[in-house]
Amino acid sequence: MKHSIATKKEYIPTGIFVLDRNLNGGIPSGSFVCVYANPLAMPEVFLYHFASVTKSYYINTSRPSKYIKLDMERNSIPTDNVTFVDIYTQYYFSESGQLIFEHSKYKDKEVFDLVDDVLSKVDDAVVIVDSLSFFLKLNIESSFKEWLINRLYNFAKEKDTVVYSYVIKDFHTEDVVKKILDVSDVVLDITIERSGERFINKFAVPKIRGRRAILDYFRFYVEEGVRIDTSKDIA
Repeated sequence: MKHSIATKKEYIPTGIFVLDRNLNGGIPSGSFVCVYANPLAMPEVFLYHFASVTKSYYINTSRPSKYIKLDMERNSIPTDNVTFVDIYTQYYFSESGQLIFEHSKYKDKEVFDLVDDVLSKVDDAVVIVDSLSFFLKLNIESSFKEWLINRLYNFAKEKDTVVYSYVIKDFHTEDVVKKILDVSDVVLDITIERSGERFINKFAVPKIRGRRAILDYFRFYVEEGVRIDTSKDIA
């Protein structure tokens, strides 16, 4: 069955079958989701699934959107439903296509205005912020960063949709992390650890308001999207 936000479902699927099954269908509508992850675990592939399942806006800050689209296609994840908002190119390149080496506070504030403008025009769509860490590390007043978190949180509620915000592990001060984890309705914890001669990717959902959390970790690997090894679930 194809799910659509327009029908105001109780939940919105993630596009990852095992995860949706364990969440009884998906993420509750109206949720602000923190994807709290180690970048070595390739959490962006989770974001690709979240973006592909229904109409979505993908706000990208770390790479040009054309390369994200290419990466999605290489992972056999459809991009038809995705509208990219290329913050990366607008921030790091001039209108003439030259790389910008220094950024003013005006330029930093400009990207917040851009996100606000995009959100004001979005309706019936999931929003992906890849990454929220980019905005939190900009050299501007903390009030702008708090405003963005609250804007995204309230957007999810007002539009009865889901906002996924990727936050990089071990990248922010403890108070910043606790603030985000506190306001988040859902926390998806994605990590990687070394076991003998190999690395193991795993994830859990330790926080989900209104639902039973997934406290056990699941191992996964990336091969044409996220593949969960259900035969080796780990606590």
